[in-house]
Amino acid sequence: MRPTTGGAGMDEVRAAGRSGRGAGALRLGVGALLLMAGGGVVAVGTGAPGLETETFTRISCHETRVEKGGTVWHCFGMSRAQIETAERIQRQARQDALIAHRPGGPPRRPEPPPLRTRLTFVDHDGREDPVEVTATRVGSRWIAHAPDVVGTGVALLLAGTGVTVSGALRVRAVWRATARETAA
Repeated sequence: MRPTTGGAGMDEVRAAGRSGRGAGALRLGVGALLLMAGGGVVAVGTGAPGLETETFTRISCHETRVEKGGTVWHCFGMSRAQIETAERIQRQARQDALIAHRPGGPPRRPEPPPLRTRLTFVDHDGREDPVEVTATRVGSRWIAHAPDVVGTGVALLLAGTGVTVSGALRVRAVWRATARETAA
């Protein structure tokens, strides 16, 4: 074993370098995942271009114990297309009801319930349901554009940045220590 200037043997530096490099790489990977997740949450919370975004009205939230400025997890609303479809179905049901009273007319069909969409993370004042909510579709869910959603995304971005920077610094320090030891 050759003496080194730092007082540590080459084997000790190599052992520390491997674990340091691996820990740094792990932090870089975790940081990248947090950055991607944060960017996605911010994109959904703000309605980024390219995502399916819709405005809903006729909002009804079943949770009544919400503090002022809180977020309701489960509300229901109707988009403009759903309102038009529901009105068309109601008109058709009224016409069918009138025709059903005529001899030889078709039998009366029950009126289907109106179509409603489930909305998640809706801002609520604690008293009245919101008049209008804009939401973005993520898979089969509609996530409302809310400050809480954007705040969560920003927190993920900040955490991802911190973890990525710490991983990069760790990898850089290990590479520099390894380079110094091999040069000596």
